[in-house]
Amino acid sequence: MESLSLKVIRSGTWSLTGNWLARGLGIIKMIVLARILTPQDFGVIGLAMLSIGCLNVFSEIGVESALIQKKDVGPDDLNTAWTITIIRGVVLFLVLYLAAEQIANYFSNASLKPVLQVIAICFVLEGLTNIGIIYYQKDIDFRQKVKLELLSDFCGSIVAILLALLLRNVWAIVFGSVVWRASYCFLSYRMHPFRPRIFWDSAKAGHLIHFGKHIFWITLVTFVVTNADDALVGKLLGLKVLGYYAMAYNIANIPVTSLAGIVGKISFPAYSLVQDDRKRLGEAFGRVFETTLIVLLPLAALIILVSGDFIRIFLGAKWLPMSIVLQILCLLGLFRGLSNVIAPVQLAVNRPELQSTSKTVELVIFLMLIYPFTVHWGIIGAGWAVTMVYLVSFVLNAIMTGLIIEGFAKILFRASLVPVAATIGLASATLLTQIELEGAMALFRFSAASISGAAVFGLVILFLNRRLIQDLFRRGLAQ
Repeated sequence: MESLSLKVIRSGTWSLTGNWLARGLGIIKMIVLARILTPQDFGVIGLAMLSIGCLNVFSEIGVESALIQKKDVGPDDLNTAWTITIIRGVVLFLVLYLAAEQIANYFSNASLKPVLQVIAICFVLEGLTNIGIIYYQKDIDFRQKVKLELLSDFCGSIVAILLALLLRNVWAIVFGSVVWRASYCFLSYRMHPFRPRIFWDSAKAGHLIHFGKHIFWITLVTFVVTNADDALVGKLLGLKVLGYYAMAYNIANIPVTSLAGIVGKISFPAYSLVQDDRKRLGEAFGRVFETTLIVLLPLAALIILVSGDFIRIFLGAKWLPMSIVLQILCLLGLFRGLSNVIAPVQLAVNRPELQSTSKTVELVIFLMLIYPFTVHWGIIGAGWAVTMVYLVSFVLNAIMTGLIIEGFAKILFRASLVPVAATIGLASATLLTQIELEGAMALFRFSAASISGAAVFGLVILFLNRRLIQDLFRRGLAQ
């Protein structure tokens, strides 16, 4: 039987590789669309995604989390869960379709109504998706899940890019999103043998819904904190400014969605198996935190330092007004990613109330800061407001996790030493290169600064922490 460590490594390798490929595809799509479409187009689709996300969150009942947590899951559990998701999908479709005009009027943008009505079909497609694919995550077997996600991402991206070249308007993104969701639904049946049917068991439905109450609150607050700033920026500052803000936010959060989220999904079931041995749990967390920080910290520093040249080269001069807010939001991405790495420890030891507490504090601080900061300082103020929210969240999560694992502060300190030292080297090399090449072409300066910074970072890591390099190499051989 495959060991837990090898299973986690294998799943982690598949997840990271798949997400990096998906992010690479997403970056290519973003660059192409940014060159063809306008910031206003991105503002419209941002509001559409905000509306979909809002409905998703307020109807979230944690069915998937309940199935993952439950030890023995049978066909009746899956069929009941699938029936719930279908009902939810149809209801959400009708709500968004009928409310589209009111939402468009609120944002004073008539073009938003048809966009919402078409994209609402994604709710139905999501509900019809084969519930059997939950086993990929439940059994820590992400190979098929990654294939499913990559294939559907590819279909949606190709359609979006082709339509952007033909239509040159927001409908390219709309139809690309619908095709992505339709592909995911279709492939879920092609790739997993389970065939769900309409079925209802009140006891099983009650268990699924009851378990999801903490997940609902965590998801709700996460949505508010990560999306309400978009709504406020769009309302107060206009769609063009929202386009700048949304683009900067997406770029700054690429490392979070590419790494930290995956680490959280994989480490949660692994931590759960050693939850009674707090020493092993602490050691496992220390390794995960160091590995995560060694990726997130230098990426945040590098984007902050080369943001101007990055925007000129990859997005075009029309996106330069977002340069400062991009630098600020890179700090948000760092703190958010590190908080996402700590959270699975709390869930693994059956302390979801700690996450609920953390999310409540996030919400309070967010509501206190976001409006006055945005009114007085525009998108820069909005960026600082949400960044401070995640800074406080990270500190609070660390303090609460210290109640679970003895010596947690020392674990964090030791795990941070090498990544911080290496990032200081990266920043120094990058800045010196930029100063020396101040009058050079943007592409040459960007390339030279990035390469020199990365080289110094790698040398410092190699010098200070050969154990980590050797450990990663052994894991690669095991894979």
